Amino acid sequence: MSVSMLPLLVFLIPLLASIVCLLIKERPRLAQEITLAACLATAAFSLTLAAAVLRSGTVATELAWIKTFGFEFNLIVDALGAFTVVTITVLMAIDMIYTRGYMAPEEAGSRFYGWTLMFTAAMVGAVMAADLVQFYFLWELMLIPSTILIVYWGGGPRPQATGFKYFVVTHVGAALILAAILWILSVTGESGIYTLQSVLAALPRPTLMVLASLFTVGFAVKMAIFPAHVWLPDAHSEAPLPVSVMLSAIMMNMGIYGMVRFLFTLFPPEVSSALLLPLLIFAVVSQWYGGLQALRSTEMKRVAAYSTISQMGYVLVGIASMSALGLKGSIFHMLNHGTAKALLFMSIGAVIHSTGATHLDKVGGLARKMPWTALCCSVAALALAGAPPLGAFQSEWIIFAGGFSTPYTVLAVIAVCASVLTAFYVLRLVAKIFFGPEFSESGNMSEVREAPSSMLASMLALSLLSLAVGIYPHYFHRWIEAALNSFGLF
Repeated sequence: MSVSMLPLLVFLIPLLASIVCLLIKERPRLAQEITLAACLATAAFSLTLAAAVLRSGTVATELAWIKTFGFEFNLIVDALGAFTVVTITVLMAIDMIYTRGYMAPEEAGSRFYGWTLMFTAAMVGAVMAADLVQFYFLWELMLIPSTILIVYWGGGPRPQATGFKYFVVTHVGAALILAAILWILSVTGESGIYTLQSVLAALPRPTLMVLASLFTVGFAVKMAIFPAHVWLPDAHSEAPLPVSVMLSAIMMNMGIYGMVRFLFTLFPPEVSSALLLPLLIFAVVSQWYGGLQALRSTEMKRVAAYSTISQMGYVLVGIASMSALGLKGSIFHMLNHGTAKALLFMSIGAVIHSTGATHLDKVGGLARKMPWTALCCSVAALALAGAPPLGAFQSEWIIFAGGFSTPYTVLAVIAVCASVLTAFYVLRLVAKIFFGPEFSESGNMSEVREAPSSMLASMLALSLLSLAVGIYPHYFHRWIEAALNSFGLF
């Protein structure tokens, strides 16, 4: 098989499997098996693709038949794209293993698996898109299945209203991206993501600043940066747990990827650098706002949701630094935050699955009944707090180093101080759920059991992944440095 076919396989496997699952409405168990097989195959091909990219620099697939409509449907994967695709597909595969224990196929239904696979295909397709029009089509395609998963499988009191708010707010961000794309097409007539920088360099600087700002705000909405965060807490708390993992641990990486890719691939360095101070301010505000809201929340999933807002603030600190160190940390944090946040949500899901409780004041002392879940949740909390030797420690200190490379040392200090707040609320979460007096909402601790084996296997895999990345970060450093080479930063 030609290496150039790998990007197409990574895109088509989940897409075609999604269509099959949507068609076999009365076979949910078969749909579950197809979904797991498709996610595992996609992850395997993604890792193969990443190895090929690291050997050759770039892997591309050209589909010339789209040229009839005035643009090409090409898939291009460089080191940054490969890192993002691997993060998405590996976490999605682990999430689907977890889902086997969390939701019965009959409870989920075939359509749940179909929309999940379409969501996956849209994400990896958008990362590999070589054309602005193609990118936007797939970016919008992400919105449809994710909204449907919230509206039809949401477990809260108002899934329709929550899904509508999620759709509207994130669509505003998409509209800003569309406005920038249409402006570029009308001015230049070019749409190739990897060939536009030389063309855009000829435009007046005020025009470039507006275009860069439109893209930045559009992707900041997907990252839930304050004040564009309003869709996230309700969406995460209403969605079923496997979907919360998709939204918080996986989809957030799309906003990070988009901001890094477009700011540093399309625009000259002097344009991106002009955004340093406003981005750094919003980053620090997001860190503290998300952390304080997580500290005052009593609903377990909402604590994790607000934590995502805070963590995206960390990522934005690195991007805002406009430095090699900061960007390296932000890209690395896609994997480390995704791993830790998926693990945190899965641990919370295991508690909800075993006790039926959703609030911190309804549980306590569960470590004796759920020791493995307690261990995994502790690993997630320590990772998010930036404790060595876990993976997030590696990316967070690099982000902070990038922050201190800017002229705004005071903001960098405030960003570092947010890590104390992070440690406080995540350790408080673990302490309230697993330690202290034994208590469960049902009132009968003897009925509390450890999570099913597939859920535990997923959580243990993520715990080991976080530990392995923290102990052996050098491979990932080289990978990300190869990505930054394309931006001229290494």
